Amino acid sequence: MDEENYTRPEYIPHELVSEILTRLDVKSLTRFRSVSTRWNSTIVHPSFSKSHLSNSSAGAGAPVTLVLSFINRFNSERTVFSVKILPNQTKSLPNPTHILTIPGFAHPFVSQSLNGLICFNLGAMCVCNPSTHKFHKLPWTKAEISPLSPASTHHRRNAFGFDPVSNAHKVLDTWITCHEDEMIMEHKIFTVGAGCNKWRRIADGPPYFPFNESVCINGQIYFRALTSVTASEEVVMVAFDVNREEFRFIQIPDDAISNSEEAVLIELDQRLAIVHHQDNILSMWVLMDEEDAKWLKKRVEIPGMCSEINDRRRFKFAGTTFSGELIFAERSLTKPFYVFLYDLKKNEAKKIEICGLTDFKFDYSSALMNVISVNEHVETIKCLT
Repeated sequence: MDEENYTRPEYIPHELVSEILTRLDVKSLTRFRSVSTRWNSTIVHPSFSKSHLSNSSAGAGAPVTLVLSFINRFNSERTVFSVKILPNQTKSLPNPTHILTIPGFAHPFVSQSLNGLICFNLGAMCVCNPSTHKFHKLPWTKAEISPLSPASTHHRRNAFGFDPVSNAHKVLDTWITCHEDEMIMEHKIFTVGAGCNKWRRIADGPPYFPFNESVCINGQIYFRALTSVTASEEVVMVAFDVNREEFRFIQIPDDAISNSEEAVLIELDQRLAIVHHQDNILSMWVLMDEEDAKWLKKRVEIPGMCSEINDRRRFKFAGTTFSGELIFAERSLTKPFYVFLYDLKKNEAKKIEICGLTDFKFDYSSALMNVISVNEHVETIKCLT
């Protein structure tokens, strides 16, 4: 080789290489881990996954990814897909991704997509990163308190949260032992990716019987609960601080429709809201001040141009996007299958056809598949162990 014509490649500082890598998709990063030991250690480092998540979340003009959960009415299997929707399009890309199918004998808990991860219950709790197709099965748990009598019953509830202070995902596992009018609580916490494959017992907190729901907003997990096993007891909001690992009760307004299955919890402008949809009216109670339990009631009339949303036999409220749009989805998996993205501020909706879902082979028929939830999802390279 002619040494006079040979030009040495410019040295690129590793800090700049790391910054460039944070702009790439997870599929590319998975391949680039094999480039060198240094690149691998950079990509799997928690600080890198945090920077990559920030860039993924802030990508203007990037496709919207939705995670859709369905349950089979015949065998109770739950199936989770992800789909991508390009900006200003009325159809999703035609090749949805099948993330997982959960057997029908398992507990019905499937969490929202939370900073790129999903949690679900297979008897043992599992955490999944759909972007890397990695799963981590957590150790089994059980109630440690023996039944106080043959009439005593054990109940289990789960929740999934993210702590923005420590950048940690946590799984909350709660066992409630009911004996006559008494409830005994047992809470355990598992921190994902902390390098310790063990549950930690935390303070039991006040007794309550939780609804089978949860939503995590700004490091707080919220769910409704009864303060007693008797049906006459009031419904309260329970808030669990993911960082401090502490519980507290928040009073719900008397006029809020809080004990109906049709009322759901959502994140609205980074605040908790209870939403109830009836006819063409959305009634919302937004939590403005947690300390003083101050709620703001809002009433939104869905315009006639979006009247399809009001067909409760066909559509149901299923989730939210990061920008605060409400997602209404068809109740059953039909062809074509549609979702509406409803913008509360503009009081208008976009109708999106979700393509390719009915091309998958289901036990029995896709017509037996009922939608559970639809939420926006963001890619993450985060390691689960």
